[in-house]
Amino acid sequence: MIHIMALYRVKEDKLQEVITAVEEFVDAVKDNEPGTLVYESVRGKDDLSFFHIMTFQNEEAEESHRSTPHMSKWVKTLYPNCLEEPVFVELDLVRSNIR
Repeated sequence: MIHIMALYRVKEDKLQEVITAVEEFVDAVKDNEPGTLVYESVRGKDDLSFFHIMTFQNEEAEESHRSTPHMSKWVKTLYPNCLEEPVFVELDLVRSNIR
């Protein structure tokens, strides 16, 4: 399995636009990506910071995720609304309660 976290901060005047885009994007992942085992988006207490936690079944699932039409749409919506480019961190799972 592959675990990745994305972190980014959005422009205050674009917050609602980004929230709507996150909801649409995560729904598309859920409906179209069986190899994406976990995709969660959470927001920091400052309201402008977002964290996405992703778990992919394997490298093929991660590559498939990156090449979907909904990913392309997501990037075109998100990047112009960020204060700086998102940061992606590869993670090693220690333990999880997800079955």
